[in-house]
Amino acid sequence: MKQFRTISVMLVLLVLLAMFSGCGKPETAGTEDAATTTTPVTASLPILTTGAPTTVPVTTEPPTTEVPTTAAPETTTEPPLSEEELARLDFYDEFWELDPEQTDKWLEENDALEDGYPGVYVNEAGIYDKGLDLYTIQGDQVVALDAENGILIIRTQINHSNTVMAIAKRPGRLHLCEAAHIGSYGERIASIAQRNNAVLAMTGSGFIDRNGNGNGGALAGYCMCSGRSYGSPMGWNYSRFELLENNWAIVSHADGPAARATTDCMEFQPAILIDGVKQSGGLWDDIDPRAAIGQNSHKDFLMVVVEGRYRDSPGCPVSKIADLMLKYDGINAINVDGGTTAIMWYRGEILNRCSNPRTPDGRYLPNAWVYKAKKN
Repeated sequence: MKQFRTISVMLVLLVLLAMFSGCGKPETAGTEDAATTTTPVTASLPILTTGAPTTVPVTTEPPTTEVPTTAAPETTTEPPLSEEELARLDFYDEFWELDPEQTDKWLEENDALEDGYPGVYVNEAGIYDKGLDLYTIQGDQVVALDAENGILIIRTQINHSNTVMAIAKRPGRLHLCEAAHIGSYGERIASIAQRNNAVLAMTGSGFIDRNGNGNGGALAGYCMCSGRSYGSPMGWNYSRFELLENNWAIVSHADGPAARATTDCMEFQPAILIDGVKQSGGLWDDIDPRAAIGQNSHKDFLMVVVEGRYRDSPGCPVSKIADLMLKYDGINAINVDGGTTAIMWYRGEILNRCSNPRTPDGRYLPNAWVYKAKKN
């Protein structure tokens, strides 16, 4: 309040001073319209503050300076893969058993890439062919490589006996195909294969063979060929290898009907692998010519034939085949009819010596596992 009264007094004194300052000046001649030359006096008033500085800060806009823009780093995108590069990736994805670097070198040196990776085809799988100077990552010799049909065939030894294993990679092409006159007489494997547009085939079901004179017509046990049923189950002591609609295979007991989703199946004994677990060979662990079929975790079918009853190739126990299949990620497998019926056929050739030299094409069979060629 005291400050306010002081300001009021000062204002009054200033007004009085202004009034009296013009009293002694002479009148200026002129008309009523004459302009005055009096300069107005602007009083300088103090600024009311509440502890703030008594000078009014002048705010000036800071000079605008352009902020340098940092260019976004250039993103380097990988160029899209060529068709050849994609084909190579697909090839080694399917043929996972092959080392890409070593296989590429071999394919280039042997002019096997003229038609690109999808057209790779080399075949030295015949009985007297020497095979290829190419090996799987598991250490077995490659004797045939058929990219068009998804087939890899290897040659190895089991119990010092010549062994051929075909790895068939398109599971939807495998079927159990019956002989033309099943129930009356059988048919040789080459004939069954060619009649069904096959590129690969092997032994299927066993048959009743009294005194070794069976003609392959009397089926042993039950089988299903592309949904058609033949025979009757062999019982609990036997096993059944079943192909399902989803292209997986299972091993079951041969004492009842097949699974509802089964398309093809056959019965024999013993089971070799069940869910990746090796089974006991039991009475089948003697030394003989052998044949077996199974599937691995990649859905590839593993088809094995072991030569037997030769001085340089006596045969093997069933359980030894399980070891070979496990090396190639086998999960489910079954022993099939061996002896003189143990035969594998590929592109018109028998790939193993039949245990009876007088019947090099094998015996007459009630059916065969047939892997069909690509449809053109």
